[in-house]
Amino acid sequence: MQILAISKFKEGTTMDKMGPHLADEVKHTLEAYLDGNIRNFWFKVGSPGIVLMLESADEDEALGVLEEMPLTAAGFIEFDIIPLQPLKPLGTLIGRKM
Repeated sequence: MQILAISKFKEGTTMDKMGPHLADEVKHTLEAYLDGNIRNFWFKVGSPGIVLMLESADEDEALGVLEEMPLTAAGFIEFDIIPLQPLKPLGTLIGRKM
């Protein structure tokens, strides 16, 4: 299952507070990417934060990956998650039942 995860800063979070954790955040993100847990990642345009596309068995597994990230564990960010699935109604165009 693919999960879209959109970060948001918790109240009181500043770049100065997060600074000491950023190197660990990058390392953890790259490890999760190389392990296949994160498929892709982007910066948000116009607002601070990141967007991740995760590959997980379910929402709980995705939350576990996110909770291990250093900025999340330190209480600076949290994520809105959106589970995604194939657009199944398209199957009706090729004779599949919904």
